[in-house]
Amino acid sequence: MTVPTTTGTFGASARWLRRPRPCHDPSARLVCLPHAGGTASAYAPWAARLPARVELITVQYPGRQDRLAEPCARSVPEIADALVPALAPYADRPLYLFGHSMGGLVAYEVATRLEAGAGPDPAGLFVSGQLAPHRSMPSPEALDDATVEAEARASGWSDPMVFDHPELRELVLPALLADVRAVLSYHCGDPVRLRCPIVAYAGSGDPGDVPAELSAWGELTSGPAAWRRFDGDHFYLQSQEAELIADILARMSN
Repeated sequence: MTVPTTTGTFGASARWLRRPRPCHDPSARLVCLPHAGGTASAYAPWAARLPARVELITVQYPGRQDRLAEPCARSVPEIADALVPALAPYADRPLYLFGHSMGGLVAYEVATRLEAGAGPDPAGLFVSGQLAPHRSMPSPEALDDATVEAEARASGWSDPMVFDHPELRELVLPALLADVRAVLSYHCGDPVRLRCPIVAYAGSGDPGDVPAELSAWGELTSGPAAWRRFDGDHFYLQSQEAELIADILARMSN
């Protein structure tokens, strides 16, 4: 594969991607996509748990932290469309995709684009805390700010302090609401069946991620599929970080 060297491609990479511990000669790269309202820095501690030759790439959505001045993305496909060219300079080594919650949908959409010819096939797709695209339906309600905020509060997408502290609301809430709206409006009526392996994860206390829902991800690949639940709620990956990363690395080495 010829690695793109255009200014536009590397400009997109600089905007979208963060490399907490750059590796000159990695054997593989793990691309991590955050949940609604999340940031690339949430995955930065993972770098210390990865082998030296597995490079961590974290994704920064617009409208937060160092991209605060940029407009938020309006949909999951819009994010995936922008990410694929941003990942092109790093596709010379096997790319594994991990996405939690909204990040799982974005990771799936990125994988479909790569396998459709936008890049080399991903080496594996890891999804966490998210229903399979063909099992989730767009919200029938009008997605005004009040409805989206209520959903964000109820689902545990963010610390309640975000909603009650004026300064935090101003900094964080626009991105959170945009992301939740993107998830609630997401619809994949005719899902693409991938070729790469898929592994689905969830917390045992996350009511939407029962075994039947986790195993549904296996319907979206012609390759190997597996699922695993960890102790914890929707954000189990914070308390189970070491165990989750160990499981991901074990599957990457198979």
